[in-house]
Amino acid sequence: VAPVFVLLEYVTLKKMREIIGWQDGRGDGIFSPGGAISNMYAMLLARYKMFPEVKEKGMSSAPRLVAFTSEHSHFSIKKGAAALGIGTESVICIKADERGKMIPSDLERRIIEAKQKGYVPFFVSATAGTTVYGAFDPLMAIADICKKHDVWMHVDGAWGGSLLMSRKHRWKLNGVERANSM
Repeated sequence: VAPVFVLLEYVTLKKMREIIGWQDGRGDGIFSPGGAISNMYAMLLARYKMFPEVKEKGMSSAPRLVAFTSEHSHFSIKKGAAALGIGTESVICIKADERGKMIPSDLERRIIEAKQKGYVPFFVSATAGTTVYGAFDPLMAIADICKKHDVWMHVDGAWGGSLLMSRKHRWKLNGVERANSM
């Protein structure tokens, strides 16, 4: 219906994926009305990647899923978990340091604890620019933990993602290219 707009969307999203650092701009993308819905889409993707049968059979076909995010993350992570039927109690908040950054050792400890309880860790939301402190979570360390435990890594860049375009401040997002979604 709108071929020129579809083409513009394709080209723009590919360029955005290249800026993130994904090889040859590979991947997919969608324009959304804001960060809250983007975070929920990421959680939806992570759940679908791990348990595609949920699409047809519903949440009863999946084990108890748990997500992890910083205690300083945006409220939309819990909101998304509620909307997707995962539940707000299945979002585990990870301690932040005095500057508002997620503490990777606490993330790993909490992932291990969740596994020991029989839960399935499926999603970690790291934040690139928290709403209160403006903190950037340590993405490289979080990526290492996610890879080790086979957990989807999302970066909420609603506030600070635009620093990917800054020569001076891009370093604050080192490791974002290792995320599964942003």
